Parts: sequence; structure tokens; C-alpha cells
Amino acid sequence: MNVLHIKYVVEIAKEGSISKAAEKLYVAQPNLSRAVKELESSLGITIFSRTSKGMILTDEGRDFIV
Repeated sequence: MNVLHIKYVVEIAKEGSISKAAEKLYVAQPNLSRAVKELESSLGITIFSRTSKGMILTDEGRDFIV
């Protein structure tokens, strides 16, 4: 985990969409998605619930951001 990963998670949570966050962060969407999956794996938690309407923070995700 590094500061960049935290920045990614915060931006995705703010936008509610990984593609919108990728656009704002000037990062390719697949790279952003991969970074979040790696972070979740390394922490052993699920930060986002992935839905057809976007990315929603889980309770664990809210705890991580706070």
C-alpha cells in the first residue's frame, strides 16, 4: 500500500465510478482497477462493492478511508 493507492480509493469513492475517477486522475481505467484489487488483496478487505450503477464503499471501505 502507498499514498497513491489511498488517493485512488478516495477519488473513486468521491466519483462513485472507476472510469470517472480514472479520467480525473489521468490514469487508465484498467490500471486503476488493478491497483484497487491489489490493495484490497493486500489488506484482506473489500473496499468497494461493484454494481452496475458504479462503485459503492463497503463498511470496511469507509473504515479504511476514515
